[in-house]
Amino acid sequence: MYDYAWGKADWLAAGLPTQGAGTRERRAIDAIEEALTCPPTTTVRDATERAQAADADNLLVINEEGILLGRFRLDTVADPEAVVDSLSEPGPVTVRANEPLEPMLERMARRGVTEMVVTTPEGRLLGVVRRPR
Repeated sequence: MYDYAWGKADWLAAGLPTQGAGTRERRAIDAIEEALTCPPTTTVRDATERAQAADADNLLVINEEGILLGRFRLDTVADPEAVVDSLSEPGPVTVRANEPLEPMLERMARRGVTEMVVTTPEGRLLGVVRRPR
């Protein structure tokens, strides 16, 4: 493709494939893993069971198009029949797919962050980068 209206930066940020000669710095897209997700209509009970089964402490809330809506943390105290949409933290911190990986991992380590969410510029969830705890 030679005519992408949004430009190279947007293409890279969306995690779309690239090619070229030479070595390339590793990016977030190179280390992403599948994220634990749920739709906004999931009950607290179901979200908690799903997260506990995966030994996770949170779930990312996404809509039917895969757009990130928020993060539901297991330590949220709520009625088990409540839906996570009303209890999730809106706007979790995200990075784009083209974020340089090594500096990002260093920032995560300094701040004690174990998981970074990777999205497209439109907010579509691509996955997460995890570092060992």
